[in-house]
Amino acid sequence: MRLALSRRPVRRAVVPALATCLAAMGLATAPALAHQKWLWPNYFKVAKGPVWISFDVTWSDSPFSAEQGVGDQPLSIIDPAGERLAPHQVFVGKTKSTAEVELTRPGTYRLESTDPPAYWTRVEVDGQQLWRKKPRDEIRGEKVVRSDLYFSQAWAYVTLGEPSPLPPPDEKQPLEIIPGSHPAELYQGERLKLRTFSFGKPASRAKVSVFGPASNGHDPTRVLECDESGLAEFRLDDVGTHLFVCELEVETPDDPKAAIHSFNAYLTLRIEAKRE
Repeated sequence: MRLALSRRPVRRAVVPALATCLAAMGLATAPALAHQKWLWPNYFKVAKGPVWISFDVTWSDSPFSAEQGVGDQPLSIIDPAGERLAPHQVFVGKTKSTAEVELTRPGTYRLESTDPPAYWTRVEVDGQQLWRKKPRDEIRGEKVVRSDLYFSQAWAYVTLGEPSPLPPPDEKQPLEIIPGSHPAELYQGERLKLRTFSFGKPASRAKVSVFGPASNGHDPTRVLECDESGLAEFRLDDVGTHLFVCELEVETPDDPKAAIHSFNAYLTLRIEAKRE
């Protein structure tokens, strides 16, 4: 049974501390919330198949450059019929992971890299602060400084032939960014609507950072603020690959396992040149 969330925002300043500690512990699948998580395929649209494609996943400060690998983090594909598939091959490197998959069924595929929800608790021991990969209600004899339920997912869409509809928001998904226009039909000069959802319900007043082709480091091209229905809209000015990032932190006083739920979503979209 999912716990109800009390939507009181938490100061973002604590998040890099969580990231740094996780990285120091060697947690390859969630090295740093101070970094961005990037997933990008070698093609976003393919005219006909069957065809093999690949996609890369990395944690990085620099847009679409490989810096830190994601370890054995689960990589998966959802095909146009809604069937979840495993990649045919996965290369796990120090700077990135690369997966290969054969697309055979026409339509739109969703490529994913997921940090499943996990509990982390920061404790103080002999004047030092350490992270334990366990919920706070399992900590014994140590002072709890902070406790989190952490989740992240990066994804992108690839279309083989004609586009197929995207699935509706998932009630089991901690955080999602859903484009209002089909990912295979995004063009410079047009407007794009995005909606954010948490467990199938609108994530009201969520902020979405947009990293465009000219972005550098942690500085986004722009920051969108969603309305009460989780909706944001903006003009697509730049051609190229964009990353959309939503980081949602919610205080959960009724959850005995963690005081904060920290959810992170990373969506990659490709903007094409203006329509003829």
